[in-house]
Amino acid sequence: MHAAPSAIDTDPDTLRMAAGLADLAIWRWPRGGDRLNANAAGWALLGLPPQDPGLTLAQWLDRVHPDDRARLAPPGLADRAALRRGTPLDLVLRLYAGDGQWRRLLLRRLPWRDGHGRLLGLTGIVQDHTAHFDEQQRMLALTRRLELATMAAGVGVWSATPGAPAPGRVHWDAQMHLLHDLPGDALAPDFDDYVRQHVHPDDRQAVREGFATLMARREGRLDMDLRVMRPDGSVRRLATRSAIDTGLDGQRRLYGVMLDVTERHAAEARLREAGERAALAARGAGIGTWEVDERGEQCWWDAQMFRLRGLPPRPGPVMREEWQAWLHPADRDHNQAELLGALAQDRPSHHEFRVVWPDGSVRWLASRSTAVRDELGRPVRRIGINWDITDARLAGEARQDRLLAQRESQAKSRLLARISHELRTPLNAVLGFAQLLLHDGVDGDPAVWRRRVEQVQTSGRHLLALIDDVLDLSSLQSGELPQQLQPVEVAPLVRSTLPLVELNARERDVGLHLDTLDGWVRADPVRLRQVLLNLLSNAIKYNRAGGRVTVRTRVSHEHLVITVHDTGRGLSEAQIARLFEPFNRLGAERDGIAGTGIGLAIVKSAVQQMGGEVRVHSRLGEGSSFEVRLPLSQAPARQHQPPTEGDALPPARGGNGRLLYIEDNEVNVLIVQELMARRPDLVFLSAADGASGLAAAREHLPQLVLLDIHLPDMDGHAVLQALRADPATAGLRCIALSANAMPEDIRRAQAAGFDGYWTKPLDMVAFLQALDTLFGPAPPTPAS
Repeated sequence: MHAAPSAIDTDPDTLRMAAGLADLAIWRWPRGGDRLNANAAGWALLGLPPQDPGLTLAQWLDRVHPDDRARLAPPGLADRAALRRGTPLDLVLRLYAGDGQWRRLLLRRLPWRDGHGRLLGLTGIVQDHTAHFDEQQRMLALTRRLELATMAAGVGVWSATPGAPAPGRVHWDAQMHLLHDLPGDALAPDFDDYVRQHVHPDDRQAVREGFATLMARREGRLDMDLRVMRPDGSVRRLATRSAIDTGLDGQRRLYGVMLDVTERHAAEARLREAGERAALAARGAGIGTWEVDERGEQCWWDAQMFRLRGLPPRPGPVMREEWQAWLHPADRDHNQAELLGALAQDRPSHHEFRVVWPDGSVRWLASRSTAVRDELGRPVRRIGINWDITDARLAGEARQDRLLAQRESQAKSRLLARISHELRTPLNAVLGFAQLLLHDGVDGDPAVWRRRVEQVQTSGRHLLALIDDVLDLSSLQSGELPQQLQPVEVAPLVRSTLPLVELNARERDVGLHLDTLDGWVRADPVRLRQVLLNLLSNAIKYNRAGGRVTVRTRVSHEHLVITVHDTGRGLSEAQIARLFEPFNRLGAERDGIAGTGIGLAIVKSAVQQMGGEVRVHSRLGEGSSFEVRLPLSQAPARQHQPPTEGDALPPARGGNGRLLYIEDNEVNVLIVQELMARRPDLVFLSAADGASGLAAAREHLPQLVLLDIHLPDMDGHAVLQALRADPATAGLRCIALSANAMPEDIRRAQAAGFDGYWTKPLDMVAFLQALDTLFGPAPPTPAS
């Protein structure tokens, strides 16, 4: 039996005061009545103004969610057994609040009695649990999502309320059972059972010590890697994180997570093994590895990096100044620019460089590197490798040298074949007509005889021109031909060159025209005249009857361009590509046009030696333009006269009119003797070697000594030295007469003290004119 409620329990005023203080919604249903009433807070929950005398039970039910009405209708609202006991009854139901929303309300009801314990009806309170319910739902959803996330990630979650001295009974989620291969309904073991039944024997002591340390704290965290044994005997490796904290109520809570990392450890083990194998292979192959920061200042090297530089390994970073100092001086700037450029441009790098070892030896290294990036893809440092390529580099250079030598040998063979062909053509004429002359004798037709001799002479001159061109080309390409670069005014040089080709132009009916000729260039005047002469001769030779050759100049940047334009046959692109090859006449020899095929090669080499270049513009049938580009120059403040050309000698004063020729070749002696026969006023002497030549010079003291350089007993330089050493012959005029026509031979003879240098073959007219200069003109004879 329950005691009757006291006055404070049933007094309406008291209840209203309490409800107002607590801001509670109160409702009341009198016994036998059909209406329910409420205070202002109750009507507010329903979204209604106060209703007097209240709402009927049917009206209340209309506002209740259909799924909850059965719980509110009798006997749900008035449970007789509960009323007799006087215990509160709670219902949670959804009620329409009039704003389009359903509110979740907690309805608590009690018997309403008078002072004598008689039942007057039901009364109670109503609380809005909507926000609380929504929060619970959100928490449940979040918990579900966390469970799904942990399940998807394979993370097991456990918790426990710890006791002393170890965690008590723990709670496992489903993933914890899966991690240990246990049924989902199996009870989670306590700490001691877990360590004894599931932890690998070798890890048990570490787990007990770790948890003992954790349990001694009010809060903290413990990370461990441990091995667990499954019922089937398999071993799995788990990464665990356990934590303990203490709430405001002083209650400590223990919880943690576990993750299966067996495969990760296996992959790491495989990676370590692969790394060890790669490192072993790298060491065996002599490959060094390095890593540099994002600014390229500090570098970390392995031991092999030091060995590649002949240095002992040392710990710590290597600064940029250090590794730059170990580079070959010629490679430092390029190496630094390559590294900084790769860092700035975020690109891979591959280059080669030299390092200087402490013993002074030089080694070639190759380097490859790439960027290392963070999780956002940004470069944070650079890693790379070095390896020694000295042997490969030397082998490559040797191979390249062999290829170059092979190409040079092939080029020389082709050149010799062309020279042989070009030499044999005039030689064929010389020998052929000489044989005809010998065969027919002097009794034949004089006109035929003279024509044959002229052919021999023409072919000989062609042969001589060919040899001279070959020597000039060789000297230019080897750089042995001295260049006297100086300011040269173009206009007078061109005008002084034209007379040399005017006769040939008239014979071929080609007009010569000078356009604008302005400016100065830096050039060798002799070589520039040779260039112009070659270009003008070609422009005339390959022109057409009634054609035109024009010379003009223009300024282009820092160069003066001299253009020789003709209106001849023109050139194809294939011909232009091979235009400057020595002895390649591009088929002109089939047209009967004379030439050696070396002129343009000489032009190109001479212009390049003077710091310029040659360009060609041509089209078949439209003529050709050859452009010579030379550096611009300023007119000198004072113009000097050009040096006098030639080996002209001042006339001899006095003397005995004797000429001594020291030569071992009988044919050469016979030629000079025949030429001397045209000067009967002079005495010709000869000697076949150096010793007899010295004796003849001392005995006859000739006014002129012609001296061959190559003699059977001594060379011409030794003979000259002996003549200059003897006071009796020291003042004799000595001229070298040699087939050596290379510039170096001429310079050596001049340095030795020869008074002149004449080259073979002798030109009869030039030789006789030299005799006139030295000895005076020949006296008139009765025949003359």
